[in-house]
Amino acid sequence: MVRVVAVVSNGCNPDPRVLREAGWLVEAGHDVTIHAFDRLQELPEQEVVDGITIIRHRVGYTPYGGTLSTVRGLRKYRNTVIKDIRESNRKNDSSVDLIHCHDADTLSVGLAISGAKVLFDMHDLHHSWVLMPNPRSIVRKIVSSRYRKNMLKDSAKVDAVVTSSTGFQSWLSNHGIDSIVVENRPFMKKILAPASDFTVGYLGRVREIESFELLLQAVKLIPEENRPRLLIAGDGNAAVQVAEMVRVGQSEGWLEAEVFGAFDSNQMAEMMQEVSVMYALYPPFRGNIMDGAIPVKMFDAASFGRPSVVNAGCHMAEICESEGLGLATEWADAQGLADSLVKVNGMTVQLSRGEEEEKNRFIGLVERLF
Repeated sequence: MVRVVAVVSNGCNPDPRVLREAGWLVEAGHDVTIHAFDRLQELPEQEVVDGITIIRHRVGYTPYGGTLSTVRGLRKYRNTVIKDIRESNRKNDSSVDLIHCHDADTLSVGLAISGAKVLFDMHDLHHSWVLMPNPRSIVRKIVSSRYRKNMLKDSAKVDAVVTSSTGFQSWLSNHGIDSIVVENRPFMKKILAPASDFTVGYLGRVREIESFELLLQAVKLIPEENRPRLLIAGDGNAAVQVAEMVRVGQSEGWLEAEVFGAFDSNQMAEMMQEVSVMYALYPPFRGNIMDGAIPVKMFDAASFGRPSVVNAGCHMAEICESEGLGLATEWADAQGLADSLVKVNGMTVQLSRGEEEEKNRFIGLVERLF
């Protein structure tokens, strides 16, 4: 049995990739603890989910987004986790064998623990997130460049690197770093019957307001008799602004919508019954999507038989169109988005493969490390 500590800089409430991979490790007979960051200080401090122990740390209210308070909070969180792991090593008969670092902002934790192997799991291009509030900011570009440089330097020190797409694998390879791909594919589910009403869903973190500005523009262009309702669910630094935008549309009388906060997997399955099409367009200005990111919501939707509308001209679009999971649409083309939403309404899709192949690849890597 391998003692594994996973580290993630959100509350893991939930984080599908983190919990999925931790679950695979538990199934393989390993002991897994997740150290998560309760940024908003509102989650259970400790719980056990499917054999996985989740410990959530509070170091003061820490908002999401690229602010100075976020940077300071993340530093305190990492230091707290390092201290906890070292104390646990002293108290237990055996030390932690593997530190599973989810994204670049947790890498320093793994590298600080002597004697443990380090697995870097790159979900996306972490250095691009600092550009989110203002991609044109010179200061943010400098900070982003520094984060990128540090991530590449630290990646060369770890024992293995996993990433979430072949696009990111190519990006790392261009910088001399080898990795394996473990996509965020869920297990194959029963295909749902078509939704009774035309509903566009967005189920996930609400981070970028531009995505919802474009969606509302597109929905308004659809004739009233065919216009979809919206179902938006998820927390994130833009959640309050998006909820207000939706409220304005409702008060003006042209928009029908429901907005919810954070949700779990059971609630997602319930909401997916109402969704006709998943909306998954993101601003391309800061990279990430255009550099190979694959938002899990496209795979989640397809696992229930629901199509997605995604960004054109990127790796996500290649997968979406090659596997028949929906349509790709150019960013900032509101009319094109409106046409795509109407076109995929009523479409049923199916994943070409689920998580089994990804699971075997991931567990095989861990076994080779030991």
